[in-house]
Amino acid sequence: MIVLQVVLAIFIVVGGFIKIFRISFQVEHWQQYQYSLWFMSIIGFVEIVGAIGIIGGIWNQYLAIGANTLLAVLMVGAIHAHMFRAKQSILMAIPALLCFILSTAIIIWNLNTFY
Repeated sequence: MIVLQVVLAIFIVVGGFIKIFRISFQVEHWQQYQYSLWFMSIIGFVEIVGAIGIIGGIWNQYLAIGANTLLAVLMVGAIHAHMFRAKQSILMAIPALLCFILSTAIIIWNLNTFY
């Protein structure tokens, strides 16, 4: 599970920095979603904080559950933005869907270790 957490955290932190630094392709996507660019920066910051929480969750189950719950909620929003706001194909939502699945798996795994 540690490997999944590290891979997920790396993927999310890269996405967060792409949003914070307003890389051109992300700005184009964000305009399709019809969200303000300041919101993109906030989401990027929250993603970076969540990625740090995922790494911290390697040592603390509560942090793992909290950070991955935050990330799962963000990924539901990302899937919604791709499919309903920008009306893109499901292929564009696959990265967010994979992150959602991994986050959910990490949450379940950590919840099961309590029992």
